[in-house]
Amino acid sequence: MKTNKPLFTMQVLSIVPPLLFIVIYVHSDYTYMAIAIILMVLIGINTYRYMKNIALIRYSLLLILVASFFIYAFNGLGSKETPQNYEVLHYKMYPVATFDFNRTVQIDQMCYYIGIDKKVQFSVEYLSEGTWKKFHTYKQKFPFSFRWKCVDKNVTTSKIKLHVTKNQMMLNEVRFSYRGKPVLYKTDKKYLNDEQNISIDTTYYGGMFFDEIYHSRTAYEIMHGINVYENTHPYLGKLLIIPGIELFGMTPFGWRITNVLFAGLFIVMMYYLAQHLFKKRLFAFSSAFLLTYSFMHLTQSRIGLIDTFGVFFVFVSYYFLYRFIKEQKLSILLWSGVFFGLASAVKWSAVFAVLGYMMIALYLLFSRYPLEKRFMGYRLLMYGVLAYGLVAGAVYLLSFFDIYLQTGSFQKIVDYQFSMYDYHTKLVSTHSYSSPWWSWPIDYRPMCYTREIHGTLFRSITAFGNPAIFWMGTVALFYLIYASVKKRTLESVFILLAFSGLYLPYIFVGRLMFIYHFYYAVPFMILAIIHMLKDAMVYFPKYRQHYFIYLAIVALLFLAYYPVLSGYEVPKVYVDYGLRWFPGWWL
Repeated sequence: MKTNKPLFTMQVLSIVPPLLFIVIYVHSDYTYMAIAIILMVLIGINTYRYMKNIALIRYSLLLILVASFFIYAFNGLGSKETPQNYEVLHYKMYPVATFDFNRTVQIDQMCYYIGIDKKVQFSVEYLSEGTWKKFHTYKQKFPFSFRWKCVDKNVTTSKIKLHVTKNQMMLNEVRFSYRGKPVLYKTDKKYLNDEQNISIDTTYYGGMFFDEIYHSRTAYEIMHGINVYENTHPYLGKLLIIPGIELFGMTPFGWRITNVLFAGLFIVMMYYLAQHLFKKRLFAFSSAFLLTYSFMHLTQSRIGLIDTFGVFFVFVSYYFLYRFIKEQKLSILLWSGVFFGLASAVKWSAVFAVLGYMMIALYLLFSRYPLEKRFMGYRLLMYGVLAYGLVAGAVYLLSFFDIYLQTGSFQKIVDYQFSMYDYHTKLVSTHSYSSPWWSWPIDYRPMCYTREIHGTLFRSITAFGNPAIFWMGTVALFYLIYASVKKRTLESVFILLAFSGLYLPYIFVGRLMFIYHFYYAVPFMILAIIHMLKDAMVYFPKYRQHYFIYLAIVALLFLAYYPVLSGYEVPKVYVDYGLRWFPGWWL
């Protein structure tokens, strides 16, 4: 039975959290309940076999972790039904659209779904006693895209008209209602009332929020050959959003799903890098477990942004770099360069990884690590330039192929680079959720992407760290410094330098920053934690059970904070008195 105990404990840790999640958050969904029953049967059988000292039924712990993450991530990810047809309305048309009710009716709400807002301004007027009166005026404060907006105003009228006063927009649907019941109309525009079966949802579930209005909108524009709105980051991230839109339409589910899939694959890569680093299945499982129950990993993966792609590619690049050091095959180093190029083609934040690559190379040279002759001395640096300069650079340039296909001009690609550079070097702005680099590991100020309060109910989506990971990770990083100096093992130095390369450059970044910029370094903080706990199990064998207690605490905090990570609606009192531990935690 003793030989079964670690395996049994890992199985419990892999099954119990998703089981609790289903019971707490999605107990009314029959599919999830079926999954819960299967999990209960499996854990029940293995509990019996463990008690009877019978060999346990083995299953893939990694597969359970990835499946668990998908359960958490896909729950309430986004609607698969939003208006798809649209009319292009511009200021040269007058009136742009007329809504005729054929009789005098009462209206207390107008809802409309805008697809692409080209810095539009428009006004809505209603006919009252032969006079047109103001109903609603829209002036752009930000690029309001692919979401519903509702305006409450009680009027009596027989006709309403919409007039674009500046620029143009893609308008998908217009609805009127009185006391919650639809008020039907006729219009000369074919596609403004042709999808009446689609429900109105003004929450994150039914439309774009935060920077989705830039990245996911731009993905749609690239698909349809429209001049792109967002050109502050490279192209690849937006291209990776497109497959989801092609499969599920221009819906929240469609523009978010590829992020979730990459995040699930990320857990697999975490397992394999940890397996190479620590050589034991327990520590590989634990590393993947911590990533699965990382707050920031879940939040970032459920939004139609591009960060998850970049973090994934950087991590895979380091995976191949470590394999290169151990196996010393040039092809593996070149694969590391390919993924670095892909990461840079998503977001320039990935370029900071170069610092980590350089420090690791210097460590290998000055520590006299046993390299093959062809990789010794200056040759290692030359191969590094080949992988991270030429190969990565070629991959980066190829990611802009769409610009070249549309324009036939290489100069347009060059102009795009200068446009990005100008934006990031000249950005001067303030934000209540901004935070300095030193505050990220201690979870000083979370980044709230959206929050809504309806009476006593509260929903929000917030990026920050699982305290059990971030706070333990801060301690682990100091231990890693000690271990790197004292023992100088490749594993400790590799993790420390990879983390440092992705984190320390922010000390010198003068522009506005947020805690989600720390996302790139979080995977290596997790590896630092496992490295420290691995050593602790050697030094303090009597406390081995505390290792699993720590993992359980991580999962329990994840389940407790899930509502504010995902937009799940809960009583506001639960957030105020149960989750907001510090005044600066604006969840």
